[in-house]
Amino acid sequence: MPAPLPVPDAPGSWPALGHVPQLLRRPLAFMRSLTDHGDLVRIRLGHKPVYVATHPDLVRSMLVTDAHGYTRGIGHAKALAFIGPILVATTGEPHRRQRRLMQPCFHRERIESYVSGMCAAAEATADSWSANDVVDMLPTMTDLATAMITKSLFFSDLGAQAEKDLRKVGSSILHVARMSAVLPGIYRRLPTAGNRELPPAQAVIERTIAAYRAEGRDHGDMLSMLLRTTDAAGVGLTDREIRDEIMGLAITGIGGPAAIASWIFHELGQHPDIERRLHEELDTVLDGRRPGHQDLARLTYTQRLVKEALRKYPGWVGMRRACEPVRLGEHELPAGTEVMYSAYALQNDARWYPDPDRFDPDRWDSKRSVGRVKKGAWVPFSAGVYKCIGDGFTEMETAVAVAVIASRWRLRPVPGRDVRAVHQHTHVVPGRLRMIVEPRSAARKTRAPHLAPQVSR
Repeated sequence: MPAPLPVPDAPGSWPALGHVPQLLRRPLAFMRSLTDHGDLVRIRLGHKPVYVATHPDLVRSMLVTDAHGYTRGIGHAKALAFIGPILVATTGEPHRRQRRLMQPCFHRERIESYVSGMCAAAEATADSWSANDVVDMLPTMTDLATAMITKSLFFSDLGAQAEKDLRKVGSSILHVARMSAVLPGIYRRLPTAGNRELPPAQAVIERTIAAYRAEGRDHGDMLSMLLRTTDAAGVGLTDREIRDEIMGLAITGIGGPAAIASWIFHELGQHPDIERRLHEELDTVLDGRRPGHQDLARLTYTQRLVKEALRKYPGWVGMRRACEPVRLGEHELPAGTEVMYSAYALQNDARWYPDPDRFDPDRWDSKRSVGRVKKGAWVPFSAGVYKCIGDGFTEMETAVAVAVIASRWRLRPVPGRDVRAVHQHTHVVPGRLRMIVEPRSAARKTRAPHLAPQVSR
């Protein structure tokens, strides 16, 4: 094995601050710029060195082939302190146990049962609009994503109050989670609006869990499955663990899908040809009705839209920590080293995706894409042992939102406004995306009788 090479330093480090100013001012451009300096680049957060893997081979090594040498990074430790030992924060054997217990919630058959509630949530959003309304897309899609996850968690009347309360505090949960990730632990003890709203919501969830457990029925929702699943020793999740996992699902199931759906409608507003092809598919496959799970496989162009949005606008940063000395490419790193990677930088790199700044759903046409994407260059949900367990859920929820809304409305950009990609914690979101609501046609100004909302429970 050749001798290890030194790791190059990224230019522009400030005394005492390191590269923090660049990460605060222009994090997306900064992460993309690091590819010019090497496959592995050292930056500094204050005096602390952090290594950034910019090549897919190194990212795949860290996440998949040599994953045993790494644990989650510092951001997950913050999440652990914020909401407890939930799936998205744990590492090692606790993570493996929780993943096995959570996995049944995301089996394909179970996910398919959530579609009706997702459609009802999307229809409620579409029903709330009128022609020429101006919609602030990110908060609107955040509310919709909150409704979709809560309708998947609770089907029965026993969960109605928990669903209602979680929908009211969805944005607060996200805000508290994001602030907890960057601020000292004392933040959670401050009397902010978000910190005050969470304990009552948690109490309602606890009462709902107790009611479900006492009734003993499987309602087909996520909560029922969380109550039924057991590990190899026959031990299930405690009520406290279920409560914390529900809060974790709310955190992870809102921000990402809201950002991706917002970006899709932005891109549709910029590209009439893409919008036309989407409308043709929706009109042909759905013919005016709400989508069922059996329709989603036929909505191939809709799915390409979702995948392309996940390519162009994934999370901007992920982290791992070496739990032992590791070799990463031609470099050796000691135990305790923090290593970053950026899905945003990888998936907007012309070496792996031709013309990466162009929004092109057809790059995911099976005839074009088979064998084309380099391993390690597609990580919108991470990869390996810590890959997001809800990747299929996210793609389905986003496809349903797009299909239901785009069947009825066109969303036009507000003139004179440039929309920039900005970071919001780990997500890449559109800054101030406001769009004008237009009916698809005169016939769609009023919902047809066969599109009346269906009861999802």
